Amino acid sequence: MPHSRRIGGMADLPRLCIFGDSHYACLKQAEVQGLVDVTGVDLEYWGHVGGRFHHLEYRDGAVRPLDDFTARRFAKFNAKGRMVLPAADFDTIHVTGARVYVWRLFHQILRGLAEGPFVSSGLVRRVLADGLRGQSGYRLAAGLASTGTARVVLSPVAFYTADPARFADLVTPGMAALIPAQVPEFWGILRTVAAEDGITLLPQPDDTVSAGLFTDPAYAVANHVEKRDYEHHNAGYGALILARAVQVARQA
Repeated sequence: MPHSRRIGGMADLPRLCIFGDSHYACLKQAEVQGLVDVTGVDLEYWGHVGGRFHHLEYRDGAVRPLDDFTARRFAKFNAKGRMVLPAADFDTIHVTGARVYVWRLFHQILRGLAEGPFVSSGLVRRVLADGLRGQSGYRLAAGLASTGTARVVLSPVAFYTADPARFADLVTPGMAALIPAQVPEFWGILRTVAAEDGITLLPQPDDTVSAGLFTDPAYAVANHVEKRDYEHHNAGYGALILARAVQVARQA
């Protein structure tokens, strides 16, 4: 486990980086609005919209943009103008969203389980493991974790905001009946898989979940129906995720 730097016998503040795509914006909003006490950590943000994640790679101990344009875009939104993200510069890196999706995986497996006894526990684990490790944002997180120089924590993209009128046909009664028992199992498998790669995966907070597979509309972005934005969430949600990240960093 990494340790805080020391100067003159006094420990510096634990160094925490929030690394993510557009989903990290709600954490930044939570900090700006004073919803989270971030004292006791040296906090940075390094991220950009998800489309630019296709232009990142992990190499030589750092996440690196593949081109100068992408490097400048990430540097623009970092207080120190960082063009790369070296794991060794931090005690904790909280990977936020980062195009790591679990909803589709959960939905796919629930649908298969509801249709009949053809989905074994081994297949469930394989689908979840392959589905997680196959996502580029997850591979960036795994690369950072492989250095052993920073604790890497992952909060995947939250479930879609609940909207019965829009999503009513996506979850059958049979699937809904399976959710209470199965979804916690799915999260447990993902946590185990991530731990094998040196990553601490944090499930979506229970209090934010509606009907087992969606996010409570209380955490939706403003005017989400008009914007048709069911994926992003507000500062209230960001506060919950940022508070977890800060707590982990303080313990690093």
